[in-house]
Amino acid sequence: MKRLSLNLLTNVLLLLVGIVLIIFYTQNDVLRWVSVVMGALFLLPSLAYLASVAFRAAEQRRPIDMLGILPSVGGMCFGVIMMLKPHLFENVIILLMGILMLVMGLFHIIYLLLSWRTLGIKLWYVAAPVIVAICGVMVLASAGVRDNAALVTLLTGVSMLLFNFTSMQEYLAERKLRKSMAAEAPVAVPASGEVDAQPVAEAAQPAVAEADDADDYVSPEEQE
Repeated sequence: MKRLSLNLLTNVLLLLVGIVLIIFYTQNDVLRWVSVVMGALFLLPSLAYLASVAFRAAEQRRPIDMLGILPSVGGMCFGVIMMLKPHLFENVIILLMGILMLVMGLFHIIYLLLSWRTLGIKLWYVAAPVIVAICGVMVLASAGVRDNAALVTLLTGVSMLLFNFTSMQEYLAERKLRKSMAAEAPVAVPASGEVDAQPVAEAAQPAVAEADDADDYVSPEEQE
């Protein structure tokens, strides 16, 4: 259940981010807004962690909690810089988008190849992750593509939608496999004759033994 919830949450977030990027890809400052959002993602968890440590009683603080203060302060400072100076990170964000697309595409390609026979994967399932991987390679390898921020944003948004589409196809294939395995699983029910025969035989043994003892019994009068 936890794994399913985590996967569902990840896919929903990627879907929403992809839709937003496709809608606003023509905006000149779209990468700045992406930088601001990423800065907030660094800032908020760091602040939450520092606040939890600060308001915790001294006797409840563990040494490992104190070790997390330094990276939290670093993440908070980095997030503030990304939010206040987003133009400094535009080129970095473009490279991150290219890496993200390449990783998403390769992840699904490898998974589908490993599960080809088990899940009964069809050939067209691989088309979407291949397109995503190609988009990532284009962004990373072509300076002309990287210089076009709108194009990179649009490719990233489309890649996230294709990622969700492939994830849904994999989920349906896994669900179909689980149902078929559950339907084919044999139910082991012992035969009633086998269950009842043994106790009857065991119950009959003392009676036979008593009958044999009765035949071998000789009264004292017969012995005289």
